[in-house]
Amino acid sequence: MGKNIAKTTHNFLFCDGGSCQKAGAENVVRTVRAYLRNNGLWDSTHTIKTRCNGRCEDAPTWIVQPNNYWYKELTPSKGLEIIKSHIHNNKPVEKHLLYCDDWDNISSEKEIPPYKLKPFNIIEDATLGSCYLTRGFASDQYTYPLFLYLFEHSPSSKIVLGDAKELSFSAIKEVLYSKQYVLELVLEHETIELVIAPINQKDTALVKARIAVVEYFHQITSQKKGIRFKNKFGDQIGLIWLSESAWKYCTEVQLQGLSIDKELV
Repeated sequence: MGKNIAKTTHNFLFCDGGSCQKAGAENVVRTVRAYLRNNGLWDSTHTIKTRCNGRCEDAPTWIVQPNNYWYKELTPSKGLEIIKSHIHNNKPVEKHLLYCDDWDNISSEKEIPPYKLKPFNIIEDATLGSCYLTRGFASDQYTYPLFLYLFEHSPSSKIVLGDAKELSFSAIKEVLYSKQYVLELVLEHETIELVIAPINQKDTALVKARIAVVEYFHQITSQKKGIRFKNKFGDQIGLIWLSESAWKYCTEVQLQGLSIDKELV
């Protein structure tokens, strides 16, 4: 039987992303849950494991509701202190806070500046020829939205994978990302699989198949624009030839407003 959340007073959201796991999140969660169980507080509270909360540098992290309190660098003893303070005193433990809604800024000594993409450069490429080129983000948080956008809004864009023939996005019936690290391009009679998320580095086949480098290019002579995917070894996995509208989306969203410097043109 599920928990009656209408009867709960506090929700504790434990980050269970990779960085938090490595920092000992599971030990903190088990300690806190044992305390709640042994002190008759299980039914009046709700503990939830979440995926990454986006604050890996402050791992392990929690979010406590109500009032949106974020906690950082947790240990079992800190976790118990926080749980007791919220439940018994209805107060946060400020010395462990990362952020709360009353603050204008977060409290972290480990803040990592946002990664800035490098500008387009003119290169002579063995495959693409003379072109403007830059690297984009290769995370699945970018590649899945990219493929979904092209499928939904740019049917004239085309993809070439390995030695296969050029395939228009209009021929794709569905774009799925329901498997652990595989993006599926569903065609009428087959499904193309692309590895886009972190995988076991000991699995050589997966490492070679995974998209680890994403390059955006604009060919100078032909004026064609596109994306090239490579694995971590620099081997080409595929190309996408973009429509003008798709290129505009890529520069605005995927490249976060980055454009070709007018001085290069």
